[in-house]
Formats: sequence, structure tokens, C-alpha cells
Amino acid sequence: MSLLNSVTTGIQIPSIKINLSGTDGIGKTTFASQAPNPIFIKTEAGTNYIDTASFPLCESYDDILIQIKTLYEEDHDYKTVVFDTTDWAEKLVQQKVCQIHGQKSIESMGYGKGFTESAELFGRLLRMFDALQKKKMHIILLSHVGIRTFNDPEREPYDRWEMATHKKVSAMIREWVDFNLFANYEV
Repeated sequence: MSLLNSVTTGIQIPSIKINLSGTDGIGKTTFASQAPNPIFIKTEAGTNYIDTASFPLCESYDDILIQIKTLYEEDHDYKTVVFDTTDWAEKLVQQKVCQIHGQKSIESMGYGKGFTESAELFGRLLRMFDALQKKKMHIILLSHVGIRTFNDPEREPYDRWEMATHKKVSAMIREWVDFNLFANYEV
């Protein structure tokens, strides 16, 4: 059999991975609730006023792992998993790193070691979401933003919106998703 027999043509629409970043109250959760048959993994209470399926609020990194694993291992009809939100999840990841090392603060580990290890644990979550995508589930990450000064080497420094996660986690998310969206109010 020739390799040419396995050539595909046309648009191949897979399940997609989206990160929706936006200002507080812009409607990130409402947007995600309109996705095909969603279920929310919540690290904050963002779905209180929205009629949608969700797991109980995650209070630890291990809770997040259990909920993703449940979607992977058990049969269900959900077509989209919504992770609400990346920045609140990062706090749980950092708590896990502190717990592992017996530290009170992620910064007390010195030389950025805590942030590096947190990024590695966050990457584990993304790999678990990859496994859900192989089960034909869409993945939507919701992220808060903050204003940070950007020192552009060709211009004067200016403020811009950036995800409210550590720069290592933000970069990982931007690289991982198929679509990186930003929502803000029209001015």
C-alpha cells in the first residue's frame, strides 16, 4: 500500500483548544456556557448565575486532577470542558508546590524555582486536557487579565493587557491553544 493512499484533503475540523482572556465581568463564563454541551471545572465561583453543568469548586490541585481524570475515564455526553479560570488554578498549583516542599510562599523557594515547578505542574494539566481532546472534547480555558508595562525595545514603554498568570504559564497557554482570544469592553 502506498503512502499516497492515506493522503487527506479538505478542511479537517478537530476538537479545538481555546483560551479566552478578558477583563472582569466581560462574559467569559457566559461565552463558554454556549459551547457544545459544556461541563465546567471551576477554580472560582464563576458559574453561580449561569445554568450549566459543573463539578464542585476545586479547592486543591488534586481536585482539578480528579475532575479531569473523571472526564477521561468515565463515559459521558459532555463535548466541551471549560476550565474556569487559569489564574485561580495557578494559585492552587502554587499551593501544591508549597505543600510538596513545606514552604509558606512560592517565592520563598528562591531563584524562581517555585514558579518554574508551578509551570511544570500546570503543564501536566494541559497534557491531561490533551488526552480529553483525543476523546473529541473541545477545551476552553478562561483567563483573567491585568495591565502590565511592556518595555518595547523599539518604542517607549507602554501598558498592555496580559494574562494574570505567571509569564511562564501564560507563554505555555498561548503556545498550547489553537485560538487565543481577548475580550474587552468597546470604548
